[in-house]
Amino acid sequence: MTANTSTSPQASTGASGPTAALTALTAPTATASPSASTTEAPPRFRRAVIVVKETYLDLVTALGDTHQLKEIAARKPGLESVQESHEQHERCIATVTEALTAAGIALDTIHRNSEGLAGHLAKISDDGNCDLVVTVGGDGTFLRASHDISGDIPAIAVNSAPITSFGHYCITDGLGFAAVLKRIMKGELKPSRLLRLSLSLDGQALPEPVLNEVLVAHKHPAGTSRYSLRAAGRVVQHKCSGLLIAAPAGSTGFLRSEGGTVLPITDRRYTFMERAPFLRIGETADLNRAVLDACEPLEIVSQMQDGRLFVDGEHIEYDFPRGAVLTVSAGANDLLAYIDPDCHAPFINA
Repeated sequence: MTANTSTSPQASTGASGPTAALTALTAPTATASPSASTTEAPPRFRRAVIVVKETYLDLVTALGDTHQLKEIAARKPGLESVQESHEQHERCIATVTEALTAAGIALDTIHRNSEGLAGHLAKISDDGNCDLVVTVGGDGTFLRASHDISGDIPAIAVNSAPITSFGHYCITDGLGFAAVLKRIMKGELKPSRLLRLSLSLDGQALPEPVLNEVLVAHKHPAGTSRYSLRAAGRVVQHKCSGLLIAAPAGSTGFLRSEGGTVLPITDRRYTFMERAPFLRIGETADLNRAVLDACEPLEIVSQMQDGRLFVDGEHIEYDFPRGAVLTVSAGANDLLAYIDPDCHAPFINA
């Protein structure tokens, strides 16, 4: 079993949704979020960790790629927004830092691709020195940080460059952050509990709790994905272009694009669907999609020599060779996050 993490400048966008008007969200009600309570005292944040992404310009500069830097400066096709996106991101970091400092909150700042992110968050959490995680980037930054957040430390995502970032998980951008922070500190905005999926490969638990989705597929996009699937008391064989398994939060992304079932972001179920089943004439797909309760596990046995598991995008992957067994179940620890609990309603009602 091999795990590979990449530092690609392209983040996994995961769930899909606009960031427009996010700064004017109404406070979620107790019925909308399992964690909301009108009797709770407003949170008192002492220390926050800011997780920031590296922009494409940051990465190119670090590599010393003078040719690419000249093309960025010349705004060559495909690179027109690189400089502006970088500048938006830098301004957002400054704005978020200023707002947190003005609120009397001590700060740590760490890059999302830092190998020490998990250890850093774990240490300060164990010491009781972290009350809040703020991600500054887009959905990829939030997803990356979500793998390392445990316990009941709430997280909030800030879209640092709306010019290029979709920001479905982002409740605000830099301009609206100060106002959103004030509402949180007054108790007007409550965090929601988001179900994460747990993965076990040949009986060994994988470290990443899945907030978005898992893609089970051949390592090559043009390759055939073959596996057996056990769900709802049945076992079926699939021959297709891959299997998507999505947590509620990720059901508006890749899975929705393939025609899957969108769940409310605070749902306690998860869903899967087979991509592009290969069927003979007259043959129909068998158990190619379903919504499962959190208590129902899903088991997949690989029939691929070169199978792969892709976790929350393209940055994390595991070998999934013939005979390997993947077990998917609801994770023991939810992610506590400040999101709009009704953000999936437009997709469900569409």
